[in-house]
Amino acid sequence: MNFMHRDEEVNYFPSRYDPVRHAERYPIPPAICTGSRERCAVEKENDFKQPGERYRSFAPDRQDRFVRRWVDALSDPRVTHEIRSAWISYWSQADRSFGQKIAFHLNLGPSI
Repeated sequence: MNFMHRDEEVNYFPSRYDPVRHAERYPIPPAICTGSRERCAVEKENDFKQPGERYRSFAPDRQDRFVRRWVDALSDPRVTHEIRSAWISYWSQADRSFGQKIAFHLNLGPSI
């Protein structure tokens, strides 16, 4: 499977090419199992907490290897600046120093 070669649109959302499609509303039946069911939105998700903790749990040499792997992947000439910036943003939200290390090795400013 080659992720760099794409001749069709990606099959996940949100995609930067297609607008987000929301599912149709579906009524929640009021049936009671052992209590009442309630559907609610999670107030604030933190998708970056677990990856940040995982990165910080690595030994320093393993952190360096992980940084090098990401720098190698993002250095590929087929990776656009937009994608590079998005990944640096994601990793910076997980762990600020990790994002800064990647940006430094890619010769990108701290503004990303």
